[in-house]
Amino acid sequence: MRELTKEAENILILIQYDPDPDALASGVALRTLLGRNRATAPIGSFGKVTRSENLSMMQLLDIRYTIVDPLSLNNYSMIAMVDVQPPYFGDKVPRADIVFDHHPQSVSYDSSFKDIRVEYGATSTILSEYLISNNIKLNQRLATALLYGIKADTLMLGREVNPADIEAFTYLYPLANHNLIRRMEHPSLNSEEVNSFIKALKKRKLIDKVLFAHLGRVKQEDIIPRLADFCLQMAGAEWSVVSGLFQRNLVISIRNVGYVKSAGEIVKKIFIDTSVAGGHRTMAKAVIPVKDFKRTFDISNNRDIGDKIVELFLNTLKEYVS
Repeated sequence: MRELTKEAENILILIQYDPDPDALASGVALRTLLGRNRATAPIGSFGKVTRSENLSMMQLLDIRYTIVDPLSLNNYSMIAMVDVQPPYFGDKVPRADIVFDHHPQSVSYDSSFKDIRVEYGATSTILSEYLISNNIKLNQRLATALLYGIKADTLMLGREVNPADIEAFTYLYPLANHNLIRRMEHPSLNSEEVNSFIKALKKRKLIDKVLFAHLGRVKQEDIIPRLADFCLQMAGAEWSVVSGLFQRNLVISIRNVGYVKSAGEIVKKIFIDTSVAGGHRTMAKAVIPVKDFKRTFDISNNRDIGDKIVELFLNTLKEYVS
């Protein structure tokens, strides 16, 4: 990678909209691995960080990122992505020179250097391995960020865990500042998020051990997976399927208890031709332009989207099980 990037004046490390701890930590780790600084390898995103615990992480660990737009991408010699891949951005990103991710690759794309490990629970684990293998000293700030990234994406090693995640966690644990992590990891909901939760939960449907909730239009995409995690705790639910409209897209987050069929395989089967969709055994996500969803499934009104998701998911789950 250093050979690949040695002539680059600057490298944009691009992460997803509303970046999470795994993405933020991985961005700092890649910059360290490349031997760069904030000026020559800035972390960038098309969206703002909104979750209170992620904002706290940035403040406590002095992690900075730049809001970028598609037109500004030409200002960078190279583009690297961590915890995300080019299809996530649609036509906004013309290229990706370096890609690190633990999410499944939905469609093919070109990249000079690519390391995708679907079996890993966090991208932070992948970057930790690179740093450790190259004997690069991890300061407390970076070790804390990487440990928190692994904890957040694996729910404290309780979801989608690989032995590599445990090994990285064990290495990072004595190097990290646990007082800072305790200050970061207690999320809070603002009044708007609470109202969205209440509205969705009042209209929830539990059918054949699948709990469905449709949020309608939301101002923050991250509230959708948060509610999906919460709904899986309800009695009788082995699946949670939570959807919402964010900007021009329909976003669907799926969770299951882990001993049933793969969430990732089912979401790809449902939305194979209409979205960027995929995930792991216990969690999955689909992002679909609202206009495409309505056209594909012959829907004229946004109010019918939630019911159509219920129909599609139950029918596909029955076919998959049979």
